[in-house]
Parts: sequence; C-alpha cells; structure tokens
Amino acid sequence: MENKPKWAAKASLACYLALICGILLGSLIVWFVLIGIDVENLPFPIAFISLPVNEAIVVGITLLFAVYKGASLRDLGLKKVPIKFLMLALIVAVPLLLLAGGISFAEEVALGPDPMANLVEESLMPRDQYQLFILIALFLMVVGPCEELAMRGFVQKGFEHSFGKGWGLLISSTLFGLLHGLNSPYAIAPTLVVGLVIGFVWQRTDGNTVATALLHGVYDSIAIAAAYYLTA
Repeated sequence: MENKPKWAAKASLACYLALICGILLGSLIVWFVLIGIDVENLPFPIAFISLPVNEAIVVGITLLFAVYKGASLRDLGLKKVPIKFLMLALIVAVPLLLLAGGISFAEEVALGPDPMANLVEESLMPRDQYQLFILIALFLMVVGPCEELAMRGFVQKGFEHSFGKGWGLLISSTLFGLLHGLNSPYAIAPTLVVGLVIGFVWQRTDGNTVATALLHGVYDSIAIAAAYYLTA
C-alpha cells in the first residue's frame, strides 16, 4: 500500500498565496530601502537588491510549509541529478526561450507594446559585463533553485497529489504565469507556457527539482545575456 501523500492541493494553494504576499512584502522592503535614493541613476540594477530579498522570502515560505507538513528536502525533489537529466535541461533551455519570445512578440503585435517593459528593463538590465556575470550567478544559484523548490517541488507536487499529473501540471503552470504577472500582465502567457515545459521536464525527471532548477536558471541567464548584448 502506498504511503499517504504528505500534502495536497489545499496546502499547495495556501503556500502559493503566501508566496504572493511574501513577494509583495519583499517589494515593500526594497521600496523602503530605496527611499530617498535616485533609483534611475543607480550604478547597478535594482534586481541586485530585489532578487535576493524576494527569493529568500520564497524559499523561506516554502520550507516553512514543508516543515509543517513533515516533508523532507528529498520530498521536495532535492536529489542526485543523473547526467542525462542535466543534458535534458541544457538542451531544452534555448528552444524554450525562443518559444516564450515568440509568444511575447505575438502579444505586442496584437495588444501593442508592453507598458511595463521599460520599468522591467531598468530593474533588470546590467550596466556592464561584470554586472551581467553577477546577474547570471544570481539566476543560476538563487532564482532557479528557490522558485523551482516552491513552484515544482511543493506547489505542483501537491496539486498532482490531488488531481493527477495532467491537471496538476496545468494548474501549477497557470499559477506560475500569474505569479510573474506581478511584473507585467504581458508576462503571464509566456511564463505559463514556460511553466508547462519546466513542469513537464520535472515530471519526466521523476520530480527532480535540481534538474528543473538548472533549466530555470539557464533559461533566465540566456534571456538576460541576450537582452544585454542585443541592446548594447
């Protein structure tokens, strides 16, 4: 007889709502830190402050829910990654970025330019190659692992426990897209699709969150590098 799942959809939804509240709180913290500072003339992107703050909140909330539910790090998908899984993550990243870029382009053709594009660009865009390197390190070692631990390791797994793999994947990917809608409504559709692909890879790698953390981090790293060199 299989062991009863440690958590299900109710816990996943509660965790997701807590993540939204936590990220909004993190944004307020960053805003208070920057009061009185000329943000437009900062020598570095605000992401240097906002990413560590928000991702620390994300992983903190996720681990609190995991502890409450008696889940181990292995239950969240933190386990050894076979080489074939690493290769899969690296191979998928580039076509996934092209797919998301195509969706974003179609949105702008249909709806007009993203009104939040300049703000997002100013918040993320590095000023030089050294800062680009720092951002890539943040994406690989902080953003990818923290967001995957939350959205795949806890949220998706809980929904799958309740509704099965198909619906679990669809629901968690939709929530993933909506979460990124906090940055811009235009981010919802491409991020939803990205979530579907990453979530499917997570399923195909037997729920290996380390593998999807790498995929997520590489995807974000290529995206910021491409944006930096295309606008240089």
